[in-house]
Amino acid sequence: MTANRRHFVEELNNLNYKVLEMGEETLKSYVRLILVCKTKDLDLAEQIMEQDKLINELEVSINVDAYLLIAKQCPVASDLRRIITALKISNELERIADYTVNIAKYMIATKNNNDQFLENITSLSTIFMDMLKRIMEAFEKEDVKLALEVNSADEILDKEYKKTVKNLIKTAKTSSDEEIEEAMRVLIVLKQIERAGDHVTNIAENIVYLVNGKRVELN
Repeated sequence: MTANRRHFVEELNNLNYKVLEMGEETLKSYVRLILVCKTKDLDLAEQIMEQDKLINELEVSINVDAYLLIAKQCPVASDLRRIITALKISNELERIADYTVNIAKYMIATKNNNDQFLENITSLSTIFMDMLKRIMEAFEKEDVKLALEVNSADEILDKEYKKTVKNLIKTAKTSSDEEIEEAMRVLIVLKQIERAGDHVTNIAENIVYLVNGKRVELN
C-alpha cells in the first residue's frame, strides 16, 4: 500500500468513526428524552437541545471531510460509495436528532405531567432506541442482514404507534377539552418518533448500497 493510499484509508476510517460518533450522540438524546419522561426533569430537556448543537457540528464536520476527500482523492467504486454513505447517514441522523429537540421543546412548553402520555412517549422511544442502536451496529459491521432485520422492526414501531393513536383518540372522547388538547399534542410528538423510524429505514437502504452497490427501496 502506497503512502497516499494509506493516508486516504486513514481519512476514510476517520469519516466512518465520526458517523458512528454521531450515532452515539443521537442515541444519548433519546436516552435523555426517556429520562425526561420518567423524572419530569426539564433541565434534561434543556440538555437535549444543547446535545443537538454537538450533533449538528459533527454533521458539518462529516460533510467537510467527505467533500475534501472527493475533491483531493477522486475516489472510485467502493471508496466513493463509502463517502456517499457517510454523507447520507449523517444527514439522516441529524434529522433523527432534531425530533428529540422538537419533543424537548414540547416538554418545556407544556410541562406535561400526564403519566399516561409520558408512558406512551417512553414506550415508542424505547422501541426506536433499539432500532437506532442496531442500525449503527449494522453500519459499523457493514452487515446487510442486520440492516434488513432492523428495517423490519420499523413495522413494530408503526403498529405500536397506530395502536397508541387509537387509544388516545378513544380516551379523548370521554375527556375534558383541556385533556383532548393535550392528547392531540402528544399525538404530534408520537408522530415525530414514528418518522424517526422511517429515517432508520433510509439508513438501512444506504447500508445495502454501501455493501452491494445497489439502491433498494425498503419503505
